Amino acid sequence: MSDSEEEIMNSTYIALCKHGYADLTIEKIADESEKGKSNIYYHFDDKKALILDFLDFMKDNLEEEFESLNSSSPEENFDELLDMMLGVEDEEMWDFHRALMEIQGRAQYDEDFEQKFRELDEIVLEKFTETLREMNVERPEDQAELIVSTVQGALTRKLTLENSEGLKKIKEEIKKDI
Repeated sequence: MSDSEEEIMNSTYIALCKHGYADLTIEKIADESEKGKSNIYYHFDDKKALILDFLDFMKDNLEEEFESLNSSSPEENFDELLDMMLGVEDEEMWDFHRALMEIQGRAQYDEDFEQKFRELDEIVLEKFTETLREMNVERPEDQAELIVSTVQGALTRKLTLENSEGLKKIKEEIKKDI
């Protein structure tokens, strides 16, 4: 990825957090960038193409974050992974998750978006499965599926009800059940 494309991706992140997906325009992304609209259009035909590449960018960042988990034990990695996915200590990520949820809603109508979210889901499932396997948990694939579904449900509740009170409790309950 070129420096110009990376700047566009970072500007897209900022614009998504500020405006959400529905109100996002190439102009609003350009407003967050040192690059103009013409530079964005040089790299991307339209908003959809940009967002699809942005989801790949986010997938790559997520994989890098997962690789950076290097605690002294699988249990500590699991704890960090839950913190990362639930955003227990990171209030800044909620605007982005809200925008991401808007984009995810498009997946039921658009195969391109569905594929991107399927890829993201697989990465998360694989990381939880790998971590649970390292912890010698029985049926790590099944447990990972349950945990990821629980985390996604908790995130949806947090975003729609504006209530983060239960996130720490959910994290502790997940850890207790493993």
